[in-house]
Amino acid sequence: MHKQEELTAFWKAENRLYNETNQLYHRLARHNGLSDCAFWLLYTLRDEGGPMTQAQLSALLCLPKQTVNSALKQMTEAGCLRLEAVDGNLKNKRVCLTELGEARLGPAIDDVFRLEERAAARLTAEERSALLSLEEKLLDAFRAEAEQAIARSAGFQEDV
Repeated sequence: MHKQEELTAFWKAENRLYNETNQLYHRLARHNGLSDCAFWLLYTLRDEGGPMTQAQLSALLCLPKQTVNSALKQMTEAGCLRLEAVDGNLKNKRVCLTELGEARLGPAIDDVFRLEERAAARLTAEERSALLSLEEKLLDAFRAEAEQAIARSAGFQEDV
């Protein structure tokens, strides 16, 4: 197999695995009556151990603020989340799980954590470490390539 064919096959496999993983999380979200964004908001709040601002959630989840805001609004209206002003700043609000949200959705997210833990336990500590190391190395390389392409494209667009 030529190098180009090998790289093409690699990215097809990598993207398939990424998409299958996302599909599993999507199915878990739907199983619990949640949109994908609502699922990830709850997941992140539980994983981080407490309230976070909308900006923090948006940055951590790599989602647009508008997407996060829409999901927050729906979950707030459903009584699962509440927003609290941070240091008297009405623009900057912390997102908190309500008692209702904790009772209805906390256990579902905790179940997902247990599923992940059992799945990861099927790998050795060395395999988990190697997987994370290689994923980070690939992400760093892809980020560098993407940033270079974006910078070249921006220069081209300025010339037009």
